Amino acid sequence: MRFDERFIEELKARLRPSDVIGRSVKLKRQGREFVGLSPFAKEKSPSFFVNDDKGFFHDFSSGKHGDIISFLQETERLSFVEAVSRLAAEAGMQMPAEDPQAAEREQRRAGLSDWMDLAQKWFAANLRRQTGGATREYLEKRGLPEDQWERFGLGYAPNDREGLKNALIQRGAKPGELVEAGLLISPEGGGQPYDRFRDRLMFPIHD
Repeated sequence: MRFDERFIEELKARLRPSDVIGRSVKLKRQGREFVGLSPFAKEKSPSFFVNDDKGFFHDFSSGKHGDIISFLQETERLSFVEAVSRLAAEAGMQMPAEDPQAAEREQRRAGLSDWMDLAQKWFAANLRRQTGGATREYLEKRGLPEDQWERFGLGYAPNDREGLKNALIQRGAKPGELVEAGLLISPEGGGQPYDRFRDRLMFPIHD
């Protein structure tokens, strides 16, 4: 379920972080902020701060930072929707009705993301196969040894118009989905889609 940004902003405006967080963390006012012991790490000196004016918490001991929604997610292992639902009840706000079309779009986006994840794994596997030999040499020359390839999710797209396409179709993908995901190109004049990325080093963008 996706929420309108205005709904989330109003929800956070109605609730003070010190009230929400103060139910599970003993807070003491310190100037314009509240301070307490970290709920994420064992400590003797308080390093957990809550700022009502800015609407966030920051924990110096663990580096965690967020708002009241992420706090409930972290401390009570709630999903985003569960955390919003609990806070909405506390704020006296009615949860918005779920939009079937929005849910369908979200499901479709999730499906396309799955195909992109599989594509990244396929590219990564090719980097270690015989076809990726020249690319492996290039990476070594550029100072990126093999122990760093997995860290960055690096891969190689072979010089094949239908290599990725065939691999993903065998896993159940439809050509139209792969075009929508940007993995295939659909010719303007008609004809079968073909791989967008060929004979190149691949750097996935995760965020």
